[in-house]
Amino acid sequence: MPYIQRELQPQIIRETPPKAVVILGARQIGKTTLVSELSLHEKSVRWFNGDLNTDHRLLQFSSTTDVELTLRQADTIVIDEAQRFPNIGLILKQLIDENIRLNLGKKIFATCSSSLELAKGVKESAVGRLVHRQMWPLSISEIAAAKGWGEICQNIERLMIYGTYPAVFTDPDHAEAILRNYCDGVLYKDLFALAGIRKNEKFMHLVQLLAFNAGSEVNYDNLARDTGLSKTTVANYLQLLEQCFIIKICPSFSRKLSNELKKGKKVYFCDNGVRNAIIGDFSPMAARRGQDAGALWENFFFMERVKLHSIRNDFTDMYFWRTTSNNPHKLDFLEVKNEKIRAFDCKLSPSAKARHRKFTTAYPDATIQTVTPDDLMKLWFSDLQIADNT
Repeated sequence: MPYIQRELQPQIIRETPPKAVVILGARQIGKTTLVSELSLHEKSVRWFNGDLNTDHRLLQFSSTTDVELTLRQADTIVIDEAQRFPNIGLILKQLIDENIRLNLGKKIFATCSSSLELAKGVKESAVGRLVHRQMWPLSISEIAAAKGWGEICQNIERLMIYGTYPAVFTDPDHAEAILRNYCDGVLYKDLFALAGIRKNEKFMHLVQLLAFNAGSEVNYDNLARDTGLSKTTVANYLQLLEQCFIIKICPSFSRKLSNELKKGKKVYFCDNGVRNAIIGDFSPMAARRGQDAGALWENFFFMERVKLHSIRNDFTDMYFWRTTSNNPHKLDFLEVKNEKIRAFDCKLSPSAKARHRKFTTAYPDATIQTVTPDDLMKLWFSDLQIADNT
């Protein structure tokens, strides 16, 4: 598989050593490939694989001597699928502490398909020493850098249907099979194991409901009723899906109007292809019924904005907005940074009608853009110019 340069790569190079870098992201988005690329010119690399129980035992240290011996095995230490190691937080802390204490200058990388285990005891114990970097499926910027913007413009519909997982992009003839196998053999199996889920059918039903309603608001009471799960379990499962980088939850925005939605949530899928594999529908955009084509475009565009702000690490918050009236006014999503608001309305056609008056009256300083697939390249170049001038 040809390697596509990831935008995250130069950021990670700047961070190590002495800090350790944890690369977070869903399975099969290229984390291991990226670390392999980063390690190409190292004299020696020691890999520990979280899928191997034998490697689990090798990282259960009984003394600082054990830690030192592990560090001295190679110039670069890689812990792949780190979330599978028991006490991974403690393991990383021990490696970082000894690396600094002995001034060894070793590079330490960990890849992680879930933020669940890392949240337990890592952040406090390794403050200033552990760097988290989020990785997503390929961005349109990365694809354009490798193939040119012509590739994006000519294949935008395909990207909206099959997504941008590296294996899918580099092997388009087998995209559907790759995505179906991913969902059947990796996604559900990993989630069941990670969370100890026993009611598999109800969980899968919940995921399918979310996929059928990608880019829409979710109501936990309704999801509980439709799946037979408790409201608390539904909330926990959505948190699990977000922590495993399957979905992205977008909260509602409310600052001024009394009839603004206060505590709403929208659910987007981190990759369109995974979403379509879950519902078993890879039909072309023209054949999609109802609002599904528009939902795919909104989901795709939203996640591209998430990737953009993630790589810039620019602390932009994302929300959606609507009123609570019977005929509500709404905007698909907002980007908020330093009290500046940029709103987006996603439409498949530039002729589609939009209703923005309520929002512009309440937030006169906000900018609003109606975006279609044809606007993608122009918008990205405009954003690059803005970034260069800040």
